[in-house]
Amino acid sequence: MGAHQGGYHEAQRNPTKQLVSRIIRGTAKPSERFIPDHTTLIEVILELRAMGCVVVLILGVWDLFHMGHALFIHQGKEEAKKLYPDAEHIIAIIGVDSDAFTKSRKGPERPIVPEDERVTVLGHLREVDILTLQYEADQLFKLIEHDVRVISQSTQDLPGLELIKSQCKHVVNLPPQAETSTTARIRRLNYDGGIETLLKVKTALTNALQEIELGLKP
Repeated sequence: MGAHQGGYHEAQRNPTKQLVSRIIRGTAKPSERFIPDHTTLIEVILELRAMGCVVVLILGVWDLFHMGHALFIHQGKEEAKKLYPDAEHIIAIIGVDSDAFTKSRKGPERPIVPEDERVTVLGHLREVDILTLQYEADQLFKLIEHDVRVISQSTQDLPGLELIKSQCKHVVNLPPQAETSTTARIRRLNYDGGIETLLKVKTALTNALQEIELGLKP
């Protein structure tokens, strides 16, 4: 009895075990579920796996978060449940490309939304159990021991599929979950901005021509 009580109190004092318990119960705050330090992240994942949890890894930029993003995460977790129908706990770990890494991949104008805001938005999704940052290419899928990797058919710069498969038991390759995309939205914003600029220039030119005409009248 004494040994059992000692183990219980030790677990109560262990912050990693306490956090894992809250994650599994769904009571962890969004700020607690964001684990940018990868050493701490690995400790949490080891504890989750020791408790029999199935780990699902989903990576992305999640810039200008839209319906397709939400459905992608939801469907990814649903597909993992189909692969592990007897699992008590499916833990979805969402990797978020850092601002610096996103700029290196997509250009100096990206991301539109900074990483802290992207993390905050994701942290309020019911399907998201843990959030972390990815600071360089292919970092998290090599670092995190996971059972299921969810990828998108529309992503162009993934490493080879065989390499991805070597890091996990299952790969779920989903089509885009909505007609919209971040790239399309940015293009539309640029287009709308261009039209607005043209209209302003047109108005200014019209006014200037009218002033010239008035000045030429006797």
